[in-house]
Amino acid sequence: MTIESLLDSAARALEGAVDEYALLAVDGYELMVKFYQRGVSVVQSWRHLELGVYAAVDGRVGVFWLDSGDPARAAREAVEALRRSERSPLYAPLPGPSGEPLSSVDPKLREAAVTGDASFIIEDLGLREARGRAAGMARVDYARVRLATSAGADLGYEYTGFDGYARFIEGREASGQWSWTSTRYDIDAAREALERARELAVECSRLPRERLEPGEYRVLLSPMVAGNLAGEVAEAASAGAVLLGFSFLQAAKPGDEVASEAFTLLDRPRDTGLPAFRGFDDEGVATRDKAVIEKGVLRGFLHNTKTARLMGAESTGNAGWIIPKPFNLEVAPGDLGEDELLEALGDGVYLTNNWYTRFHNHAEGTFSTVSRDAAFIVRRGEPVACTARVRIADSMPRILRSVEAAGRRQWSIQWWEVEHPTRTPFILLSRARLTSAG
Repeated sequence: MTIESLLDSAARALEGAVDEYALLAVDGYELMVKFYQRGVSVVQSWRHLELGVYAAVDGRVGVFWLDSGDPARAAREAVEALRRSERSPLYAPLPGPSGEPLSSVDPKLREAAVTGDASFIIEDLGLREARGRAAGMARVDYARVRLATSAGADLGYEYTGFDGYARFIEGREASGQWSWTSTRYDIDAAREALERARELAVECSRLPRERLEPGEYRVLLSPMVAGNLAGEVAEAASAGAVLLGFSFLQAAKPGDEVASEAFTLLDRPRDTGLPAFRGFDDEGVATRDKAVIEKGVLRGFLHNTKTARLMGAESTGNAGWIIPKPFNLEVAPGDLGEDELLEALGDGVYLTNNWYTRFHNHAEGTFSTVSRDAAFIVRRGEPVACTARVRIADSMPRILRSVEAAGRRQWSIQWWEVEHPTRTPFILLSRARLTSAG
């Protein structure tokens, strides 16, 4: 079944059965190379053909992902389920289309994804060579995406992506990790990520171990950590999160100061260098690059037509059929090089990676996240010891107001803990509460 026949079959099943609908079809190919210790451990490739359906009947709204094997039957069953549901307070009519196709395809990546041939990636990254205690993944994907709506949208685009991460272990306890992402075959970024991870592990292994006492510290966040936290801020800026009470920004309004002047966060759906670019959102509305927070000031929430209607705003082109979503993210750079950031840190802690970011109270923004891999104790601008895992246990509003400076260079990051492709520099915090994660 092709992407066109999939859309046609579902559209015919929905015509006349619902008041309105939107269909989002994805025909994608993915190739993954996993490496461990002394070489390649797994090479996997697969194709996926998916169909998302948004349908509305008499103010009742449903979103379904249908079996591509029999989309007409699945659509009819979805309609029956929809008729038994309650009317949605979020309902708003689908808008007419205003978006445009916006594609970015690297032919080399497309061929690799479709054929499942990973040989050049393995050779270019030297994955057949002995790498010591190393593990990681390199991933290539290619997809065609089509959106069709009863409001007249008929839009499509293609993209390729190249992302991955590397983790090195040195000695008994020292490790380092780094990642990369791009829509192009950026082999230099991938090689640099591998080297960066190795350097962090080696540096940590050469330093003495020192226990970190719980307290408030000056903290330098690597792009791996900054990317994770930037994603949490962007999701809190979704008007859906605000309306549902799951946002620490829900008491704020555009124009309010919510962070320090040193912090700017952008939603960049039209940046074709990062894989989550889009020329149109899931409703067919044109996307646009925009500031979410600019020099500490909240510029606005991310909207689809539903949240915009409820909050007296306009769609920002960030649908999500139910809840608005961010696309690519960018944290604006500052003026300092990496050595200058360590010097500016003075006495403090340098966190290179994190995971398990969890909110204890979404409305207040209290959260914790655990350091992963190398965490350095820094004195007078020099790393003097490595410490065991520590936990940032603080509130997001407090963290945002403590941003003191940012690095000059931006890194393109994406992995398990950085869901949204993010271009970000190092971030220096004047204060953050740290506790033991043991």
